Amino acid sequence: MGIAMRSFEEITKGKPVMFYEYIAKCLTGVTIGYLLMQAFPRQNGQYYWLLISILLSITHDNNSKVALDRMRGNIVGSLVGLCMYLLHSPPNLLTVCLGVVATILLCFSLDLIGVCRTALVGFIIVMIYEETHSSWTGAIYRMVGVVLGCLIGLGINYIFRKITAPLFKTAEPIQDKAVPIEEEEEEDTADNAGE
Repeated sequence: MGIAMRSFEEITKGKPVMFYEYIAKCLTGVTIGYLLMQAFPRQNGQYYWLLISILLSITHDNNSKVALDRMRGNIVGSLVGLCMYLLHSPPNLLTVCLGVVATILLCFSLDLIGVCRTALVGFIIVMIYEETHSSWTGAIYRMVGVVLGCLIGLGINYIFRKITAPLFKTAEPIQDKAVPIEEEEEEDTADNAGE
């Protein structure tokens, strides 16, 4: 019942620079999010969404699709949460169930089924925030925080991709040029015929 552990080389595909780059990107994102939290202490609580979104948007392979999908899912979930809150406040079981169905339908109709789980989580978080704070502003704060955090994460991915792309190219192992087997056989045949 042991868990199969992969080696560091397997995970990074022989490119340990990726490991260090990912750590550097996450530390950069945390620093930016923390500095924004300190710069605007009155809205300190709203920056948690920003910080979470930055870290969830940064990828080890500089894939921007993850950040864009997270943004779309959270926007859908937050909008549905806002609509359900305005439909019936405070939310009850029926409102939450309607919101879940509306979120899934919206994701299907917008061809965003891949981000449906993110949208559902966003919806539930908005509903919980708005119920406890008796305010419709939770959806707005969450959308702004998530979009801004994802944009920062996208920017970090983009900047690091531009900086480290040359490093990854030089970090690839240089392979010896092997002579194809057919050429070797032809050379052997020619040598044998010459004898």
